[in-house]
Amino acid sequence: MESHTEIHDRIHERTKELSDNWWPFIQNIEDILTRMAELETKIDSYDNRVGEAYGLAKSITKALNKLGLYDDDLHLKWKSVKKLNEVLGNEEK
Repeated sequence: MESHTEIHDRIHERTKELSDNWWPFIQNIEDILTRMAELETKIDSYDNRVGEAYGLAKSITKALNKLGLYDDDLHLKWKSVKKLNEVLGNEEK
């Protein structure tokens, strides 16, 4: 994908040549629309990634809640955390 500067320079160069010929103007509009479509695709991709991360975080939160490490207000239950550390420490031994 071209950088914004390259597109800007190309459009600016075509605009200098505008007179009775409208073709450079039409090309500028087409370039802008193409660039907008590329950016829209990237934004949708980022939106999908954010949605996936949110879903993953929500799943992890539910799992930790089911394990008893968090309450419904997402506060740690320290007794449960200490017990889990003990269990993990005993497993290593």
